[in-house]
Amino acid sequence: MGAVNEYFDCNKELRQLLKNTVESSLLANNQKEMQAIENRLTEIDNARNSYISLIASGGADEDALDAEFAKLYAEEQGLNERLTALKSQSPADVKGQKQAETALQEIEQTQFVLTEFDDILIRKVLECVKVLTKTEILIIFKGGQEIRVQIEK
Repeated sequence: MGAVNEYFDCNKELRQLLKNTVESSLLANNQKEMQAIENRLTEIDNARNSYISLIASGGADEDALDAEFAKLYAEEQGLNERLTALKSQSPADVKGQKQAETALQEIEQTQFVLTEFDDILIRKVLECVKVLTKTEILIIFKGGQEIRVQIEK
């Protein structure tokens, strides 16, 4: 058990992996899509302003850019509808975010220390145990990490 506790204690990546998994699966799944839509809406607005500046400076005829304005308008309407739909789902996401925050707090506060022997857990994390000498064994965990343990007489 000591070696397993040492493995969990040394394996800070385990805690980070758990946190990353919780964050990616439970936290604001729609946030990335909403951000991408908002970025594209800003690009559309900038493109529209560029066309207006081009027309105002006399560099293009207003009628020549009608098709471009229509494309921008149609894309903007579709994006605004999608953004509204995503924002309406937000109340459901609040529950998921609270669950994720609770899970992250649990992960941060949990000590990954065995206090009782757990045969099932041991079988899941250990690859093998090699006897090196009468007083030393090598414990190999799944994933390849090795810990040498001195055996007390």
